[in-house]
Amino acid sequence: MKIGSIEINGRAALAPMAGVTDVVYRRLCAQFGAAYTVTEMVSAKAIQYNYQKTAQLADTSRDEHPVFLQ
Repeated sequence: MKIGSIEINGRAALAPMAGVTDVVYRRLCAQFGAAYTVTEMVSAKAIQYNYQKTAQLADTSRDEHPVFLQ
């Protein structure tokens, strides 16, 4: 699959799951072969007000690319 200039190889991907797909879990899934990972839903308003919990949900790792933030 190709999205713009990003080519995604692999047969499995990590779907977003509320309360589950934190950075550690996504990194593990990437190490076990997930073609890409997706964060939990992140509130734009919470980002605007610098809520710490939201920053944790949006945290990504170099070990899990490509990663999509929703």
